[in-house]
Amino acid sequence: MTARADVVERAAAAYRALADLAETIEDEWQYVTDLTEAYLPSLEALAKTDSGRPLPTGPVEAVDEAIAEIGLITDPHRAIDWLSTFPHVVALAFGGDVDQPAGVEKPGATEPESDEPDDDSPFRMLLRRPDR
Repeated sequence: MTARADVVERAAAAYRALADLAETIEDEWQYVTDLTEAYLPSLEALAKTDSGRPLPTGPVEAVDEAIAEIGLITDPHRAIDWLSTFPHVVALAFGGDVDQPAGVEKPGATEPESDEPDDDSPFRMLLRRPDR
């Protein structure tokens, strides 16, 4: 297992434990399940973006700090709050994205954005360059 995969697996295990705690609130079970189903696969997919280069210590330390922080949570309501935050912290450490479903490329990721404003933008006059 690569260093990145090892760190992501630790993060995923911590996330599952957080979800288990959050699920103890019966009225929030479906919401917790929805969050977990949305973020866990994308979190785990961060391990697959391994470039083969050694992993810098900064991202590892950041993820381990976040894992330690959520490990201190004992209140299920606070756990629910962190279910949508923790995956973003991990993704930020690795320069990834968890809002995009795992294995799905972002639309337009290969197309460069235009410098020109949309014709239907209310700010199109402000956005146009004076030299054009």
